[in-house]
Amino acid sequence: MLSAFNIKSNEIIPVCVMATMSSGKSTFLNAILGDEILPEKNEACTARALFVLNMPKAGEARAYIRKNDGKKHAVDISYSDTVTKINSDENVTDVLIVKEIPSLVNSRKTIVLVDTPGVNNSGDIRHAERTEEILDQLKKGIIVYLLNATQLATNDDELLLQMVLEHVKRNNDVKILFVLNKIDMLDEDKESIPDTINNASIYIQDHGLKEFGIFPLSALSAKTFRMKLNGKLLTKAEERHMNQSYPEYRDNSKGMLQYVKSYNQIGKQYTINDEVVSEYELRRAIENTGIVEIERAIEKIIQQLEYRPIENADALNEYSELEGVYSRKRKTRNFENYTGDILWICKNCKQVNGQNQVCLHCKSPNFRWFKR
Repeated sequence: MLSAFNIKSNEIIPVCVMATMSSGKSTFLNAILGDEILPEKNEACTARALFVLNMPKAGEARAYIRKNDGKKHAVDISYSDTVTKINSDENVTDVLIVKEIPSLVNSRKTIVLVDTPGVNNSGDIRHAERTEEILDQLKKGIIVYLLNATQLATNDDELLLQMVLEHVKRNNDVKILFVLNKIDMLDEDKESIPDTINNASIYIQDHGLKEFGIFPLSALSAKTFRMKLNGKLLTKAEERHMNQSYPEYRDNSKGMLQYVKSYNQIGKQYTINDEVVSEYELRRAIENTGIVEIERAIEKIIQQLEYRPIENADALNEYSELEGVYSRKRKTRNFENYTGDILWICKNCKQVNGQNQVCLHCKSPNFRWFKR
């Protein structure tokens, strides 16, 4: 699965998230990551799986990419649109994101989150083919299968679910968890949450699986709450969603968590919808979205799986830094540190902009450009 990065399959525990388009796969993964790392556009993306390697104390998140010309690069991904740009580059063959994932206790086991393309209605058969390739390589690990609570039993989902369940039946070391996402978007005057969960259970049973668990979830609320908790910048739409949804997930009842120091740092407060809330209250709201129970279920399965430590983790240090192509974070003026194919240089600020003919730093079309 990660052989392109010299990582063997018996050195990792894959957690593959699979669903049809618009089910919220990337939002769910970003909720676990506590940051907006993976692309969330509601459209068919490049037919490529994205891998996130959990590395404790990794520091700043980075992407390691391989191109079809054999070149290997390390890319800073502090900006939320960087991975989107990498994912849309047809010259990129493999992507590995390395980041610490505090919400998953890895117990010294190396967890890899996998964002699969999935089956969708884009007409691009590569998405289903790539997902099938991932399944073929998955002999041990976890499949987190996302169902869209607002759109159960679509044709796309029928095909994908059947393919996934057939694989699980053939491989005893592959476990499956079902997540019923977008539960907060139901019109409860017309369809109740218990009825929707029951309908989802019947739908899965009709595909031949008898014993399973379904975890209801609002991935978007979980993501925005965690980003707020981690001090990440929210978009206006995310801020608006958080302000509207926080009162629904707030729980002022007594609980043991308020007595745990890590849940109630002294003086730690957050402002949501003009209300000052404590860290305990925000963490309780995160738990009420359903994300924490899913993470606990994942950890319980991981505890039972065997693994070997990664032997060639240092091989990623050989990847050359690539700046000014996918990310605008650092102003790049030193050509020796730049490994792009074409150099466009802003006459005004000397920023090296790769193949972008509009300055990534100044963002002005009025500057003159020079090709090196």
